[in-house]
Amino acid sequence: MDPQKAWIEMLRSWTDREWLEVTEYARALLDWLARDGCAPKTTPIGNLGDECHRKITRTVARYMLRRATSVLEDANGIPPGVYFSLCCADCCDEGPDQFTVATQQGWTGIEYTPAGLSENFLGRCPACSRGD
Repeated sequence: MDPQKAWIEMLRSWTDREWLEVTEYARALLDWLARDGCAPKTTPIGNLGDECHRKITRTVARYMLRRATSVLEDANGIPPGVYFSLCCADCCDEGPDQFTVATQQGWTGIEYTPAGLSENFLGRCPACSRGD
């Protein structure tokens, strides 16, 4: 296994919301480190040393594994403990602060977006959904 490639792919999968891939790369990295494999370089800034890269990799991989697993296990893709804030991906209208209310109002395609700038979820508002 190439830990550097796995690290980069785990991060890419996270930003692309490819939750199953996140879990696969996170598990692979954690298994690799448990077998005393070398840690990936986690940041381009200076040389932090293997111990620091190992700690960062373990911490981030564990977090992403737990979060991605919780998204996959929830019928609506909503991890527990995440505040529901919704925005339309097309027109930027703000949505209601509850998933059930949003779906009742006609919001569609609601997805958890941990890399969002201000909202935790993106979807399509009723007006944009009707425009299809």
